[in-house]
Amino acid sequence: IMANKVANKKSNLLPPTPEPAPWIIFPCGKGRKSHTFTNILDPQKKGYVRSFLEIRRKRCLLSMHGWLLMIDDLKKDQFGKEQYFLWNPDTREVINLPSRDSQDANDCCFCILSCAPTNPDCIILFVGEDFFLFCTPGDEKWTRQSYKLEKTDDALDDYIDRGIGCTHGTIYALTFQRKATAIIERNCGILSVRLLDFEKPQTYPGTTYYRSYMVESGEELYYVVIHHLGSNIKAIRHVEVFKLDFAKKVWVKVESLGGCNFILSHYGCMSFSATKSGTEGNIIYFTLDEDNSLCAFVIVTVFIVLIRLVQVFKGKANTNTLEESQREKTNDTLGVAEENVEKPNSPNWIDIPLDILLSITMKLPLPVDYINSRLVCKTWALYLPPTIRWTVNPICSTTQCPWLMFSNRGSSTCSFVDLKSNATDSFDMPELLGAQICFSSDGWLLMCKGYRSMFFFNPFTKVTIELPDLPRNFAFSGLSFSSLPTSAECVVFGIIPITYNFADVCYLRLGEKAWTWLQCDHDIRITLSYTNPVFYDGAFYCLSQERHIGVFDLKDGKSDWTILCAPQPYKSMNENYLVGCDGELFSVYIGPKGKWVDVHKWDYLKSKWMAVNSLKDKMLFVSRSTCVSLKATTEGMQNKIYFPITFRDKTDYVYYSLDSRSWHSSFGDYHSENNYETKAQLHSTWIQPSLSWKIDSF
Repeated sequence: IMANKVANKKSNLLPPTPEPAPWIIFPCGKGRKSHTFTNILDPQKKGYVRSFLEIRRKRCLLSMHGWLLMIDDLKKDQFGKEQYFLWNPDTREVINLPSRDSQDANDCCFCILSCAPTNPDCIILFVGEDFFLFCTPGDEKWTRQSYKLEKTDDALDDYIDRGIGCTHGTIYALTFQRKATAIIERNCGILSVRLLDFEKPQTYPGTTYYRSYMVESGEELYYVVIHHLGSNIKAIRHVEVFKLDFAKKVWVKVESLGGCNFILSHYGCMSFSATKSGTEGNIIYFTLDEDNSLCAFVIVTVFIVLIRLVQVFKGKANTNTLEESQREKTNDTLGVAEENVEKPNSPNWIDIPLDILLSITMKLPLPVDYINSRLVCKTWALYLPPTIRWTVNPICSTTQCPWLMFSNRGSSTCSFVDLKSNATDSFDMPELLGAQICFSSDGWLLMCKGYRSMFFFNPFTKVTIELPDLPRNFAFSGLSFSSLPTSAECVVFGIIPITYNFADVCYLRLGEKAWTWLQCDHDIRITLSYTNPVFYDGAFYCLSQERHIGVFDLKDGKSDWTILCAPQPYKSMNENYLVGCDGELFSVYIGPKGKWVDVHKWDYLKSKWMAVNSLKDKMLFVSRSTCVSLKATTEGMQNKIYFPITFRDKTDYVYYSLDSRSWHSSFGDYHSENNYETKAQLHSTWIQPSLSWKIDSF
């Protein structure tokens, strides 16, 4: 709900706010007689437990325009009909509505409140697949009216299943086929509906389950789609936002909410001004089903977090280390210190000859070291070229620690994070615009774009290798490739879960003109995880949520599918990963909100998982797209699992320590038994290149 103060001045139950603030409410206590109220803009997220007699043991159907539409399931009238009413949390005012049959409610897809009930044009509308049920405050009964949508060229039966009230007395809605419609009240008290000749929104491909919402904000209509991993409603894969362009009659994908924030819920959607509420804009708040925790999404950064996020760097090569941030903060407060503080006879680094300076900086191990050297003083910044370029060095070994790479599918900006130096470099890569990172290995990315296009891309050399189009739309739960895509032996492998007893397998040997598509049956009921397979010894290993191992063997021209390991109880449907390292397989399962982390190692001889209490000198880097296991060469990084999530600071990435069995931040003081208040990068991957770098000349 949006409210200044919950309850009236006389009761003064909750602290008032200067501007209407978004409160999240859920029932609690014995018999669910009380409710917890939390202002989501409160930094401490303090919950207030209160009991309002008007809504005790009542069920909320809708929250719009500062009012709740409630139903009393337990109390019926003399005719056995359910009782409905509107409740205002600011004033505790109750407006009774006509009662109605429970069967009508069961047949409805959604309901809306066109405007506040104090407005004489207010309509409370329930929409079914072929009927409207509506009334206005003060009516003695509901009006039921049938409707039928016009047939279109595709000749598919369609119905309204998502809507939102809008201005000028018109209610806009979307059909099951995602076609825009307008519902208008005529002077005679009936509703008319018509399909609008608008282009359908082109949404993210390869999603099995998604939730969609319509939001009215500043007389604009937005369409928000939350894509999940498979059928797992607690795992977020991607979020898209479209705005309706009435002039061009199209849904336009946007990366800004016009200075507002959105709140999404099955009980109603709303927007509020970021400026008036004193928050950052472009934040979408929502809750997950059967879960009282609050999530947020910032559409510019492609972060998924609990509450608040910040924007990524923009520009060709922006760098910001922890030390630099601290230095900038000091400069803002105290003024810039003098560069020359040495005595006249002391050696001065800024006077070093240019040829020696270039010789030293060209031998620095990482580009971030070179970039930081340009920050030493103005003289060095003037002498050292501002840009660098990457080259593959076959003699140079891979970096000792993988980098985290992330991008926004809606832009061409790509960022790399070096966890060892805590630096972020951002570059413009037009090849990534509109594409999704599926997998990474040996410095190469396996990418998909649209519904059937796939290609390899090396972000350091900018080399692209096109692949044949997929024979079917993209719907993989896991993708991988066997070796460098420049090798003739490279095989691209993907798997698609169909049912508990069979899956589709798709693979391509580089050089072939078409993909091979097979159906693989298995007697054991399994649920494949949304984590990428691991290639080892001529076979691809896949993980299930029950910790089965599925093996697709391609050795000696075979294409055999085998299930290993006896069934085990579900460990985690939300987060599970399969990691390969020198022929060893590790499984990592994350509990709800990170309250526990289990690591197991596959025993090939016993064909079973063995619990792992310590990784010893190994460190794991896990993400949805790529998992990496390496031997720690830097003291303090061993026996840890690193994730593409941060706490508060946008570069303070979080790891899980098997020593302390808790979560920590790499450079800050974060320490927790769970991962609440963390921010997760959605479109990210770990990448471990074999490379060197060169300085561009002037």
